[in-house]
Amino acid sequence: MMKQLLTIFLLTFASLAALAQDNAPQPIDGTDCSNLFFQAMLDENAAAVGNLISNDFTVTNYNGQTIDGRALQQAIGQGYIIVDSGMLTGTRTRTYGDVAVVQGFWNVSARIQNNGFSGNVAYTSVCVRSGGKWKVTTVQLTPAQ
Repeated sequence: MMKQLLTIFLLTFASLAALAQDNAPQPIDGTDCSNLFFQAMLDENAAAVGNLISNDFTVTNYNGQTIDGRALQQAIGQGYIIVDSGMLTGTRTRTYGDVAVVQGFWNVSARIQNNGFSGNVAYTSVCVRSGGKWKVTTVQLTPAQ
């Protein structure tokens, strides 16, 4: 009897978790997709980031190093990346059918493994509509002078 209750509880929890993921806001276009990605970073919400990125997602940091989507989600989930504040400005989007190139500035204060950074970062994100859903495929971050 106890095993049955535990099984029912686990199945219910799994289905509720799946519903919660399905109820996440879906981007309406490339700009929205990029904005929601940066909001998820600000919220330190690894699940929301996971819902917004493509399977082959990469982010390129200031040093030219790339991080894949799984590593980014783990870093957020484990508290290695902490975004204290962030505001997007100067957003400009160029859309080519199912591809959007979004550029702008992110005034951010963040810590990566306790190494703090505060300042303006120029960003480029590429978002692609596939299967009717917008996903971020890559993000490039460069310190702005």
